[in-house]
Amino acid sequence: MLLVTGATGFLGSSVMRAIASGRRDVRILSYDYEAAKTMYPQFDVVKGDITRPQSLKGIGKNVDTIIHLAGIVSYTKPKDELFEINVEGTKNMLEACDASKKIIFASSVSVYGEIPASKGPASENYPTRPANLYGWSKLEAERLIADSGMKYVVLRIAPVYGAGSPQWFRNLSLLEKGFPIPKTRNLTHVAHISNVAQAFALALKPRAEGIYNIADEKPVAFTEFASELVTLLGGRPKLMPGWLVGLGARAKGMKAYLDVLTINRNYDISSAKKQLGYRPKVEFNTELKKMINWYLDMKQKPKEKEI
Repeated sequence: MLLVTGATGFLGSSVMRAIASGRRDVRILSYDYEAAKTMYPQFDVVKGDITRPQSLKGIGKNVDTIIHLAGIVSYTKPKDELFEINVEGTKNMLEACDASKKIIFASSVSVYGEIPASKGPASENYPTRPANLYGWSKLEAERLIADSGMKYVVLRIAPVYGAGSPQWFRNLSLLEKGFPIPKTRNLTHVAHISNVAQAFALALKPRAEGIYNIADEKPVAFTEFASELVTLLGGRPKLMPGWLVGLGARAKGMKAYLDVLTINRNYDISSAKKQLGYRPKVEFNTELKKMINWYLDMKQKPKEKEI
Protein backbone atom coordinates (compact mmCIF):
# COMPACT_ATOMS: atom_id res chain seq x y z
CA MET A 1 0.00 0.00 0.00
CA LEU A 2 1.06 3.58 -0.72
CA LEU A 3 0.60 6.19 2.01
CA VAL A 4 0.44 9.86 1.00
CA THR A 5 0.54 12.87 3.32
CA GLY A 6 -0.34 16.38 2.18
CA ALA A 7 -2.51 15.09 -0.66
CA THR A 8 -5.06 17.94 -0.54
CA GLY A 9 -2.66 20.83 -1.15
CA PHE A 10 -1.47 22.42 -4.39
CA LEU A 11 1.50 20.08 -4.67
CA GLY A 12 -0.34 17.06 -3.28
CA SER A 13 -3.30 17.23 -5.62
CA SER A 14 -0.96 17.45 -8.63
CA VAL A 15 1.14 14.54 -7.40
CA MET A 16 -2.00 12.46 -6.88
CA ARG A 17 -3.10 13.08 -10.46
CA ALA A 18 0.28 11.83 -11.62
CA ILE A 19 0.47 8.69 -9.49
CA ALA A 20 -3.02 7.51 -8.61
CA SER A 21 -4.58 6.62 -11.94
CA GLY A 22 -5.69 2.99 -11.89
CA ARG A 23 -4.55 2.44 -8.30
CA ARG A 24 -6.70 1.40 -5.39
CA ASP A 25 -3.95 0.69 -2.86
CA VAL A 26 -3.61 4.28 -1.63
CA ARG A 27 -4.08 5.58 1.90
CA ILE A 28 -4.41 9.32 2.47
CA LEU A 29 -3.44 10.85 5.81
CA SER A 30 -5.08 14.23 6.37
CA TYR A 31 -6.03 16.38 9.33
CA ASP A 32 -8.99 17.61 7.25
CA TYR A 33 -10.80 14.31 6.77
CA GLU A 34 -13.85 15.75 5.01
CA ALA A 35 -11.82 17.63 2.41
CA ALA A 36 -9.64 14.60 1.70
CA LYS A 37 -12.60 12.22 1.45
CA THR A 38 -14.35 14.59 -0.94
CA MET A 39 -11.27 14.77 -3.15
CA TYR A 40 -10.41 11.06 -2.95
CA PRO A 41 -13.58 9.03 -2.29
CA GLN A 42 -12.03 5.95 -3.90
CA PHE A 43 -9.17 5.74 -1.40
CA ASP A 44 -8.68 4.89 2.26
CA VAL A 45 -8.70 8.28 3.98
CA VAL A 46 -7.52 8.46 7.59
CA LYS A 47 -7.76 11.50 9.83
CA GLY A 48 -4.47 12.35 11.51
CA ASP A 49 -1.94 15.06 12.25
CA ILE A 50 1.77 14.50 11.68
CA THR A 51 2.57 16.64 14.73
CA ARG A 52 0.45 14.41 17.01
CA PRO A 53 1.99 10.92 17.21
CA GLN A 54 -1.07 9.49 18.95
CA SER A 55 -3.19 10.30 15.89
CA LEU A 56 -0.88 8.21 13.70
CA LYS A 57 -1.41 4.93 15.50
CA GLY A 58 -1.90 2.17 12.94
CA ILE A 59 -1.34 4.47 9.95
CA GLY A 60 1.58 2.38 8.74
CA LYS A 61 -0.28 -0.94 8.61
CA ASN A 62 0.48 -2.73 5.33
CA VAL A 63 2.20 0.39 3.98
CA ASP A 64 5.13 -0.40 1.70
CA THR A 65 5.91 3.13 0.44
CA ILE A 66 5.32 6.64 1.81
CA ILE A 67 5.10 9.88 -0.14
CA HIS A 68 5.58 12.57 2.48
CA LEU A 69 4.41 15.96 1.19
CA ALA A 70 2.87 17.43 4.34
CA GLY A 71 4.80 20.38 5.68
CA ILE A 72 4.93 24.14 5.93
CA VAL A 73 6.67 26.52 3.53
CA SER A 74 7.46 29.81 5.22
CA TYR A 75 10.39 32.19 5.50
CA THR A 76 8.94 34.18 8.40
CA LYS A 77 7.45 31.58 10.77
CA PRO A 78 9.31 31.01 14.05
CA LYS A 79 11.71 28.10 14.38
CA ASP A 80 9.50 26.21 16.81
CA GLU A 81 6.60 26.09 14.36
CA LEU A 82 8.72 25.19 11.35
CA PHE A 83 10.59 22.42 13.17
CA GLU A 84 7.46 21.02 14.83
CA ILE A 85 5.85 20.43 11.45
CA ASN A 86 8.76 19.80 9.07
CA VAL A 87 11.16 17.99 11.40
CA GLU A 88 9.14 16.47 14.24
CA GLY A 89 6.31 15.69 11.82
CA THR A 90 8.72 13.75 9.63
CA LYS A 91 10.14 11.94 12.66
CA ASN A 92 6.63 10.98 13.74
CA MET A 93 5.84 9.60 10.28
CA LEU A 94 9.03 7.54 10.21
CA GLU A 95 8.24 6.06 13.61
CA ALA A 96 4.59 5.35 12.73
CA CYS A 97 5.66 3.61 9.51
CA ASP A 98 8.82 1.91 10.74
CA ALA A 99 7.94 -1.32 8.90
CA SER A 100 7.67 0.43 5.53
CA LYS A 101 10.38 -0.11 2.94
CA LYS A 102 10.64 3.27 1.22
CA ILE A 103 9.90 6.97 1.72
CA ILE A 104 9.74 9.67 -0.95
CA PHE A 105 10.20 13.09 0.60
CA ALA A 106 9.40 16.60 -0.66
CA SER A 107 12.48 18.59 0.29
CA SER A 108 13.65 21.93 -1.07
CA VAL A 109 16.60 23.55 -2.78
CA SER A 110 16.53 25.90 0.21
CA VAL A 111 18.93 23.42 1.84
CA TYR A 112 21.69 24.90 -0.36
CA GLY A 113 21.14 28.57 0.39
CA GLU A 114 22.21 30.98 -2.31
CA ILE A 115 24.23 29.65 -5.25
CA PRO A 116 26.87 32.23 -6.22
CA ALA A 117 27.08 32.78 -9.97
CA SER A 118 30.64 31.48 -9.98
CA LYS A 119 29.63 28.21 -8.26
CA GLY A 120 26.54 27.07 -10.15
CA PRO A 121 24.86 25.02 -11.29
CA ALA A 122 24.63 23.24 -7.94
CA SER A 123 24.53 19.46 -8.00
CA GLU A 124 23.30 17.33 -5.13
CA ASN A 125 26.85 17.34 -3.77
CA TYR A 126 26.90 21.11 -3.39
CA PRO A 127 27.43 22.15 0.28
CA THR A 128 24.21 22.50 2.24
CA ARG A 129 24.20 25.96 3.81
CA PRO A 130 20.59 27.04 4.32
CA ALA A 131 20.06 30.80 4.46
CA ASN A 132 16.83 30.57 6.46
CA LEU A 133 15.06 28.46 9.06
CA TYR A 134 12.82 26.86 6.46
CA GLY A 135 15.89 25.50 4.68
CA TRP A 136 17.29 24.21 7.96
CA SER A 137 14.02 22.46 8.79
CA LYS A 138 14.09 20.62 5.47
CA LEU A 139 17.75 19.68 5.89
CA GLU A 140 17.09 18.28 9.38
CA ALA A 141 14.17 16.26 8.02
CA GLU A 142 16.44 14.88 5.29
CA ARG A 143 18.94 13.79 7.93
CA LEU A 144 16.26 11.96 9.89
CA ILE A 145 15.24 10.12 6.74
CA ALA A 146 18.83 9.21 5.86
CA ASP A 147 19.36 7.86 9.38
CA SER A 148 16.12 5.87 9.45
CA GLY A 149 17.50 2.84 7.61
CA MET A 150 14.61 3.06 5.17
CA LYS A 151 15.22 3.27 1.44
CA TYR A 152 14.55 6.83 0.35
CA VAL A 153 14.18 9.30 -2.48
CA VAL A 154 14.63 12.93 -1.48
CA LEU A 155 13.48 15.44 -4.07
CA ARG A 156 15.04 18.87 -3.58
CA ILE A 157 12.45 20.96 -5.35
CA ALA A 158 13.01 24.44 -6.79
CA PRO A 159 10.33 27.09 -6.12
CA VAL A 160 7.15 25.74 -7.68
CA TYR A 161 4.98 27.78 -10.03
CA GLY A 162 1.84 27.12 -12.01
CA ALA A 163 -1.86 27.85 -12.17
CA GLY A 164 -3.44 27.10 -8.80
CA SER A 165 -0.51 28.09 -6.59
CA PRO A 166 -1.58 30.02 -3.47
CA GLN A 167 1.98 31.34 -3.12
CA TRP A 168 1.97 32.70 -6.64
CA PHE A 169 -1.41 34.31 -6.08
CA ARG A 170 0.34 36.42 -3.46
CA ASN A 171 3.38 37.08 -5.64
CA LEU A 172 1.27 38.18 -8.59
CA SER A 173 -0.87 40.38 -6.39
CA LEU A 174 2.23 42.24 -5.21
CA LEU A 175 3.53 42.68 -8.75
CA GLU A 176 0.15 43.87 -9.99
CA LYS A 177 0.05 46.49 -7.25
CA GLY A 178 3.29 47.93 -8.55
CA PHE A 179 5.88 46.37 -6.25
CA PRO A 180 9.20 47.35 -7.84
CA ILE A 181 11.51 44.82 -9.44
CA PRO A 182 15.09 44.95 -8.17
CA LYS A 183 17.76 45.41 -10.79
CA THR A 184 19.89 42.30 -10.46
CA ARG A 185 21.97 39.99 -12.60
CA ASN A 186 20.81 37.02 -10.55
CA LEU A 187 19.23 33.99 -12.12
CA THR A 188 16.14 32.26 -10.79
CA HIS A 189 15.47 28.56 -11.31
CA VAL A 190 11.93 27.37 -10.78
CA ALA A 191 9.91 24.17 -11.28
CA HIS A 192 6.53 23.90 -12.93
CA ILE A 193 4.06 21.91 -10.88
CA SER A 194 3.64 19.31 -13.63
CA ASN A 195 7.39 18.67 -13.68
CA VAL A 196 7.41 18.18 -9.93
CA ALA A 197 4.50 15.76 -10.11
CA GLN A 198 6.35 13.84 -12.83
CA ALA A 199 9.36 13.50 -10.51
CA PHE A 200 7.26 11.93 -7.76
CA ALA A 201 5.77 9.43 -10.20
CA LEU A 202 9.28 8.46 -11.33
CA ALA A 203 10.44 8.16 -7.72
CA LEU A 204 7.95 5.34 -7.20
CA LYS A 205 9.94 3.09 -9.50
CA PRO A 206 11.43 0.21 -7.48
CA ARG A 207 15.04 1.09 -8.33
CA ALA A 208 14.70 4.81 -7.64
CA GLU A 209 16.81 5.87 -4.67
CA GLY A 210 18.86 8.85 -3.56
CA ILE A 211 18.74 12.66 -3.57
CA TYR A 212 17.74 14.61 -6.68
CA ASN A 213 17.36 18.25 -7.67
CA ILE A 214 14.06 18.93 -9.42
CA ALA A 215 13.66 22.07 -11.51
CA ASP A 216 12.78 23.21 -15.01
CA GLU A 217 15.32 22.66 -17.79
CA LYS A 218 17.26 25.87 -17.18
CA PRO A 219 17.27 29.02 -15.05
CA VAL A 220 16.14 32.42 -16.30
CA ALA A 221 17.22 35.96 -15.47
CA PHE A 222 15.17 37.10 -12.48
CA THR A 223 14.63 40.61 -13.80
CA GLU A 224 13.36 39.29 -17.12
CA PHE A 225 11.14 36.76 -15.36
CA ALA A 226 9.50 39.34 -13.09
CA SER A 227 9.20 41.88 -15.92
CA GLU A 228 7.43 39.35 -18.12
CA LEU A 229 4.92 38.65 -15.36
CA VAL A 230 4.17 42.35 -14.91
CA THR A 231 3.74 42.75 -18.66
CA LEU A 232 1.36 39.79 -18.82
CA LEU A 233 -0.60 41.40 -15.98
CA GLY A 234 -1.06 44.42 -18.20
CA GLY A 235 1.37 46.67 -16.36
CA ARG A 236 4.69 48.31 -17.04
CA PRO A 237 7.67 46.84 -15.17
CA LYS A 238 9.15 49.24 -12.63
CA LEU A 239 12.83 48.49 -12.06
CA MET A 240 14.75 50.02 -9.18
CA PRO A 241 18.17 49.49 -7.56
CA GLY A 242 18.21 46.37 -5.41
CA TRP A 243 19.24 48.20 -2.24
CA LEU A 244 16.31 50.60 -2.57
CA VAL A 245 13.80 47.80 -3.13
CA GLY A 246 15.30 46.09 -0.09
CA LEU A 247 14.71 49.14 2.08
CA GLY A 248 11.09 49.28 1.01
CA ALA A 249 10.65 45.57 1.63
CA ARG A 250 12.19 45.87 5.10
CA ALA A 251 9.78 48.68 5.99
CA LYS A 252 6.88 46.43 5.02
CA GLY A 253 8.25 43.40 6.88
CA MET A 254 8.96 41.59 3.62
CA LYS A 255 12.75 41.63 3.48
CA ALA A 256 13.19 37.89 4.17
CA TYR A 257 10.57 37.10 1.53
CA LEU A 258 12.26 39.36 -1.03
CA ASP A 259 15.64 37.80 -0.34
CA VAL A 260 14.29 34.33 -1.03
CA LEU A 261 12.68 35.45 -4.28
CA THR A 262 15.76 37.21 -5.63
CA ILE A 263 18.74 35.09 -4.56
CA ASN A 264 20.80 33.58 -7.35
CA ARG A 265 19.49 30.11 -8.22
CA ASN A 266 20.97 27.59 -10.64
CA TYR A 267 20.52 23.85 -10.12
CA ASP A 268 21.99 20.84 -11.88
CA ILE A 269 19.20 18.38 -12.72
CA SER A 270 21.36 15.94 -14.68
CA SER A 271 21.22 13.23 -11.99
CA ALA A 272 17.43 13.24 -12.00
CA LYS A 273 17.43 13.05 -15.80
CA LYS A 274 19.96 10.25 -15.94
CA GLN A 275 18.87 8.12 -12.99
CA LEU A 276 15.13 8.79 -12.71
CA GLY A 277 14.36 9.51 -16.35
CA TYR A 278 13.13 12.99 -15.41
CA ARG A 279 12.28 15.17 -18.40
CA PRO A 280 10.99 18.73 -17.84
CA LYS A 281 8.27 19.10 -20.44
CA VAL A 282 6.54 22.47 -20.18
CA GLU A 283 7.03 25.58 -22.31
CA PHE A 284 7.92 28.31 -19.83
CA ASN A 285 6.16 31.32 -21.38
CA THR A 286 3.04 29.29 -22.11
CA GLU A 287 2.78 28.25 -18.45
CA LEU A 288 3.36 31.81 -17.26
CA LYS A 289 0.40 32.93 -19.36
CA LYS A 290 -1.75 30.13 -17.95
CA MET A 291 -0.80 31.16 -14.42
CA ILE A 292 -1.63 34.79 -15.12
CA ASN A 293 -5.00 33.83 -16.61
CA TRP A 294 -5.76 31.69 -13.56
CA TYR A 295 -4.81 34.58 -11.25
CA LEU A 296 -6.99 37.08 -13.10
CA ASP A 297 -9.88 34.61 -13.06
CA MET A 298 -9.48 33.95 -9.34
CA LYS A 299 -9.57 37.65 -8.60
CA GLN A 300 -13.15 37.63 -9.85
CA LYS A 301 -14.01 34.76 -7.48
CA PRO A 302 -12.93 35.94 -4.00
CA LYS A 303 -14.89 33.21 -2.23
CA GLU A 304 -12.82 30.57 -4.02
CA LYS A 305 -9.47 32.23 -3.45
CA GLU A 306 -8.28 29.98 -0.63
CA ILE A 307 -7.19 26.64 -2.05
